[in-house]
Amino acid sequence: MTSEPIGLALVGCGRISAAHLSALADCNPLFRLIATVDPDLQAAQAAAEPFGAKSFLTMTEALRLPDVEAVLIASPNALHFEQAMSAIDAGKHALVEKPIAETGAQALALAKAAEAVELVLAAGHTFRHGPAVQSLMEHLPTFGKLMSVEVSQCVFWDGPQAPWWADRSPVEGLILSLFAPHALDFVQLVMGKEDPLRVHAEAARHQSGWQAEDEAMMLLAYPDRKMVSIHISYNQPHVHDRKTLFFDKGVAEIEDGEILRWNGDVLVEPAADILSDRNKMGGRDLSHYFGAQLSEFAKAVHGEQHHCPTGEDAARLIELIDLVREQALRNSGGAINPKFGEKN
Repeated sequence: MTSEPIGLALVGCGRISAAHLSALADCNPLFRLIATVDPDLQAAQAAAEPFGAKSFLTMTEALRLPDVEAVLIASPNALHFEQAMSAIDAGKHALVEKPIAETGAQALALAKAAEAVELVLAAGHTFRHGPAVQSLMEHLPTFGKLMSVEVSQCVFWDGPQAPWWADRSPVEGLILSLFAPHALDFVQLVMGKEDPLRVHAEAARHQSGWQAEDEAMMLLAYPDRKMVSIHISYNQPHVHDRKTLFFDKGVAEIEDGEILRWNGDVLVEPAADILSDRNKMGGRDLSHYFGAQLSEFAKAVHGEQHHCPTGEDAARLIELIDLVREQALRNSGGAINPKFGEKN
């Protein structure tokens, strides 16, 4: 990889930006933060100051800077499409927090626009960059025939973690748009180029602080009779994160995102300070994921082999989320919002 740091603009200085900024501080000399952007100028200034970067109210101002070669978009979901397209139109590579767009059509339009001008459009799926997942993918050919996958990811959010969460409609989706991408990206990573033949989804809302669903289950059927089940929740005070893959030669498990087992034998385990309390929110150090993601994005920008989901591969996931949301509303709309006319 070339030693020249990539000039970067950070767009969105809210909650998730702290993790990106920490990773940027640790990833020198891969990147140099040139500018920060946020409608709250004080937030942009606070993010920029430690890096000696400039701060702006609008993305347009940052895109005019010749030193900006790439953009990291960490704004609310509804802004991702417009901002990513602006970056591409300005000739900048883009790393976009998941999801890269609100709809599959938007995501595909971004992918095609980036491909047309030979720019990198990468989706920020941080959890695929951990050692356990990477080791699983390296061992996958030796594990035998994959038969089924179970993913369960449950946390507790006591109300909106950002103000715009409260305004998400059932059609736009809450947990299916914000949290399901983690689980579905893992499934897509394991399944490679295969898309599901059938999808069934159920969803429900248990908390009153938002309008859309906060619990969901999905069942997906893939070619060659492979099956996937996914359970996600914002209502579980005991944090639960487990991915189980059933092969004809045995069972692979990823626990808490960090521990990989094959038929009970530990293949990967984290350093002692990574899991301080696996049962609680904040009891897991996620900094290494964001650092690894930036390293992989830098490889992509430099035209090297990388592990970022990019282009149409990233867009496939949004098309799948479209289908899941549609199925969830059709099957269980009344469990999310009584106005849909179904009984809970």
